[in-house]
Amino acid sequence: MRNRRLLGVVFTVAAAAAVAATSATALASPQPGHGSNYSRSAGPPAPYRPATSTTTVKHSFSLAASAFSPDGLHDTTQDYFNQWDPATLSDQAAGRCFQAGLALPNGITLKTIKAYYTQGSSALFFELSRQDLVNHTSTELVSYDTTVAASPVYTSTTSAIPAADAAVDYTKYAYTIGVCPVGTTTFTGITISYTQPAS
Repeated sequence: MRNRRLLGVVFTVAAAAAVAATSATALASPQPGHGSNYSRSAGPPAPYRPATSTTTVKHSFSLAASAFSPDGLHDTTQDYFNQWDPATLSDQAAGRCFQAGLALPNGITLKTIKAYYTQGSSALFFELSRQDLVNHTSTELVSYDTTVAASPVYTSTTSAIPAADAAVDYTKYAYTIGVCPVGTTTFTGITISYTQPAS
């Protein structure tokens, strides 16, 4: 009888030890829903990286003739007109020109510039230039003279921006448009098309 009791005590202690060992193993291993969302074999989840996009969006920027100011009056006996509705620049003196600075988003890529004007008795000179403020130099991105028309005709000219100079960088550059309308040839405005990365 005494031996049976002793044997029962031994079995009870062994069973308790087995339960304790099983519980310790269970606590040491991550369980679903208990502070772990991955298996040991798979390793930790990869860090989140937002998707990158190479898509660009096309935009336009327009500027009316009313934004331009004369770069010099020269022959003050001749007048010039900066009109509103619709905006036009007209000039009685040859060689009188007008300029306007551009305020475009930094980092964009210029594509084209379209000039609107009335083709008349004299050629209209048009220029889009980039000023290198660091080195005090400039580059003509677009420059041309329009043709003469026997009678005034409202028209436009679209020019591509050279790809090598198309990136707008306001950390060192500034951009200017210059026009020289004479006689019945008048200037109305411009539209610039450009792209920038989609946000």
